[in-house]
Amino acid sequence: MVYIFAAHKGEVEHLIKKLSLGKRKTSFPFLQYEGEEILLTITGQGQINASVSVGATLQEEKAKKGDILLSLGSAAVIFGKNRTASEELMGRWFWIQKLEQQSTGRCFYPDLLYKLDFPEARLLTGDKILERTSMGDGEISGEKRLLYDMESAAVFQTANFYLAPEDFFFLRCVTDFGVNPGEETDSFSSSSLSWKEKLQSLLQKEEDKVLRFIGFLQKKSIERRKEEEEEITFQKQLQSLSESLHCSFVMEKQLERLLRYAFLQGISPEEIREYLEKNFGRRNAGDDAGQDAENGAKEEVLKGLGKDIDKQGGLTLIDKRAGKKALSSLKEWILSERTLQVECDGSGDSLQSNRGGSGDSLQTHCSSSENILMNHCGCFGSTSPKGRHANRYPYQEHFQHIYVEEALLQSPDVERILRKFPKAKVIPIRHYKDVFNRKKQGRLAQSHSRKLILAKKEGQRLYDGAVVCQDFSESHFCYTSLLMNCPFHCAYCYLQGMYPSSNLVMFLNLEDYFSDCRKWIAEKGSLYLCISYDTDLLAMEGIYPYVEEFARFLNQENALRIEVRTKAGGEGLWRKMQKLPLSSDARKRMIFAFTLSPEEIIEEAEEGTARLSSRIYAIQKALEEGYLVRLCFDPMIYHPRWKEPYSDLLEEVFEKIPMEQIHDCSLGSFRISESYLKAMGKALPNSPHTQFPYENTGGYYHYPKELMEEMEGFLYSRLQEKLPKEKIFRWDSQEEDSVNEK
Repeated sequence: MVYIFAAHKGEVEHLIKKLSLGKRKTSFPFLQYEGEEILLTITGQGQINASVSVGATLQEEKAKKGDILLSLGSAAVIFGKNRTASEELMGRWFWIQKLEQQSTGRCFYPDLLYKLDFPEARLLTGDKILERTSMGDGEISGEKRLLYDMESAAVFQTANFYLAPEDFFFLRCVTDFGVNPGEETDSFSSSSLSWKEKLQSLLQKEEDKVLRFIGFLQKKSIERRKEEEEEITFQKQLQSLSESLHCSFVMEKQLERLLRYAFLQGISPEEIREYLEKNFGRRNAGDDAGQDAENGAKEEVLKGLGKDIDKQGGLTLIDKRAGKKALSSLKEWILSERTLQVECDGSGDSLQSNRGGSGDSLQTHCSSSENILMNHCGCFGSTSPKGRHANRYPYQEHFQHIYVEEALLQSPDVERILRKFPKAKVIPIRHYKDVFNRKKQGRLAQSHSRKLILAKKEGQRLYDGAVVCQDFSESHFCYTSLLMNCPFHCAYCYLQGMYPSSNLVMFLNLEDYFSDCRKWIAEKGSLYLCISYDTDLLAMEGIYPYVEEFARFLNQENALRIEVRTKAGGEGLWRKMQKLPLSSDARKRMIFAFTLSPEEIIEEAEEGTARLSSRIYAIQKALEEGYLVRLCFDPMIYHPRWKEPYSDLLEEVFEKIPMEQIHDCSLGSFRISESYLKAMGKALPNSPHTQFPYENTGGYYHYPKELMEEMEGFLYSRLQEKLPKEKIFRWDSQEEDSVNEK
């Protein structure tokens, strides 16, 4: 449903007619109009009226995440010294990018995902009619234009209890500059007919653009309703089959994950019915009574999937024990007989990663943000061409909005980054959490148009390494987070369950990180620091030189060792490593850890990363430059014919990399904490990697034990052909409370 809110009927009267909305005849205390997928509510003027009407409407209609909110109305423009420039804005509609509540100073940020026809503006919400003498001189040029109304901040705050900021749209039409003291304060109740006509004329000046956008929201709402109906159908099928299998709560959750995974692999409900019918259906009439009872129980399974069953013979219901057996058999069949179809970016959309042959776009094209994000957008996810043609309003390119903490606005580092994105819109914020930690965000929607957030990291900056990740026998093994989220988009990455947002936070106060390292070394004597622990810093080197800056720091600290984990590669990375200002001694304390996956897995599940050949090329050059290199076969990703691609991977590695020069290597199959996987499942419901029927041990999910041991054992034995055991670090599957290593 599209919920439209306006303060006065006069602001939307022309839209009500054009959309053929009918007046609701109910006892609801607020005036409402409805049409196809639309409910329009007149809130009344002011924040109290807006809050009460929005809350009452959304509660009455049982609104939920996925519904859409559109706030429409007039606004005053706070003009500066150039009154003429302000007058040119009269009658223009603006898309609000930031709302500020004047009384509290709190700011609110709708997601800005689409390329709309409207210019953007900031908006201030006050408690009374704007008086021209009360605001002083404001800026209206460029993106600093500031509008004023009396409702928007309250609408946002109230609606966010029900809906997600990705589905908030605030459009305001400039109709005035406020009022002079003593003037009429309610434009829509004014007795001046000429003023009303003037106001209506301004509101209708760009009416076609507003109507076109509302039509887009209607279509999006219809699409979501169909998806919701499909989910309801699935839940009914699940419940029916669960009852037939006499599933416990845990069994039902296992069944749900198994069915979702099967459907994502292209296995139809009909195929599942055929399998169950073949293995658990009626047998020949000559079967003995016990067998006949078992057959009848199996037929109840088919009944749960909607299959008509011949009820002759007085067959009994299946029991829980037999249900477990049927569930186990179905799981084994799905995992062993089907071909993995992970042709998705984690969201279920086809991969459109415009991957260059070398996969090093950010290292080689750092002089142009357009090249970085448009020609090489595979490193950040991409907008599919299909979506562009099907959607009247395509997604914004990544990083077309950059949020900057106010304290950093004049920072040389910020200015350096902003120069790389000359077309980006800069939005000042007080703290990165105001954007990154908003309620009810949708990672899936944000992944189509990610935003960059430039911030300062306060508090703790060095952390002890997680149990799940190998410490490589280092006594002081720590990691630090310079980025929140990763520029790459791996379909199995735990970050998608760790953070509430898909947007990328960059922390720029490196001197504070260096100071923390010095203190640690002074207290402990040495430090082994992973600076690219849960992200890929090398993929961002063209935007901000994190690795280069840490290399300079490494030269100064002889007791420091640094690991840089990456899935980047190619000539650009090699040239970057050549330029690092490191002495020969320091190069022995800089470890480049390359994650290696079969090409098939890279193509299907590691969107934006370098191809295997590019990673191998970078490894060769790193060894030539005197760096230590670690090979990370971690995480291993399951494929029904997994042994073939992993055998091909090892053959290529052994052929092209001088294994005797490798510092060490790690291996481990995919594993993830229970809480992260649950969050990933909600964020990315259409990813086979979030719906795989994993097993749970000690609070973490992993592949079935037999499969896990077979996969890791195979790789371990092959690596022993080229490396001594002491150089092979295998993750201990007995550790608990763990998450998967990046």
